[in-house]
Amino acid sequence: MSLASLEEEIYLRGLTGYVAAKRIFDGYKNIAIIAYPDRICAALSSSLVSSLISKQGYKDKIARVYIYDENKLNDIAKDIVKNNFDAVFIAYGGEQKVSYVSEITKKTILALKNAGYKNSLLIHMRVWVATKQLSEILNDEIREYLKSLKKVRTFTGDLQNKLFLFHKVKIDDGVKLEKYAEEKITDEHVELIKKSVPPK
Repeated sequence: MSLASLEEEIYLRGLTGYVAAKRIFDGYKNIAIIAYPDRICAALSSSLVSSLISKQGYKDKIARVYIYDENKLNDIAKDIVKNNFDAVFIAYGGEQKVSYVSEITKKTILALKNAGYKNSLLIHMRVWVATKQLSEILNDEIREYLKSLKKVRTFTGDLQNKLFLFHKVKIDDGVKLEKYAEEKITDEHVELIKKSVPPK
């Protein structure tokens, strides 16, 4: 169970969204974010959009937030394809159990595949951890699909050195990370991450 209060969890997502969007969105002009319908994922999504606007400017159709709903997931994926978003950011992992985050991530990726999505996929660090670096969901179908995308990216934390590390995800027989950027994070940010433990 998390040692952080709800207020701290929301503030943490404000900090994380700000720093993450500085580099995870490099090269992309319009972003789709799929968030789980809980308070913490909503906070992260809002922060990501605000940071993207501060980076690229305030304009129409810079992003769209979709709320995960298993009954509407195929329609969400089709709408993402219809609107030709440069990248999709999966923003799960706020108040949900790790095993469930892994399960719905797999369903989300398969829905994107079945809808014909071909651009880039961006994976939140909580999703990266929940799926055990994708190993829990990487069957042959998903492996081949992810390899076919333009790019797959994620970010991780190096808390000892107070850094967020941004990676290209390379998928062959296994999964490898290729770092392309890093951003400093504050002492406060580090301490909040340490306190914030996802539900088991």
